[in-house]
Amino acid sequence: AGAGMSDAPKHHVLPQEHREWFERRGFRGDMDIDQFCVRLEQADHEAIHGGGNWKLGRMWPGEWNRMIMEALHEAEITAGRRLTRNQVLDIVVERMKIYKVPITFTKGRSR
Repeated sequence: AGAGMSDAPKHHVLPQEHREWFERRGFRGDMDIDQFCVRLEQADHEAIHGGGNWKLGRMWPGEWNRMIMEALHEAEITAGRRLTRNQVLDIVVERMKIYKVPITFTKGRSR
């Protein structure tokens, strides 16, 4: 049998460079951002990050990390307060559907 998705690399859905932001919204301990990873083939991962060069990709407006953080910041401005962990997850899952990212979380590597 060939390599399937179970062999695909794990990728964080909640951007690691914003770990502290997520921690302030309840993503700690058993619910830290390392619990929210998905398996994506490398080509699919590069596509949502705007290509192979992640630094250049971060500048692409539709890039995953940039898009997620903009959506979360907008939601907090609208709410007038910090989002709860569940509200953050609701927004992220909606974006995962739009980007056709599988909504099957797996534990990733912690820092």
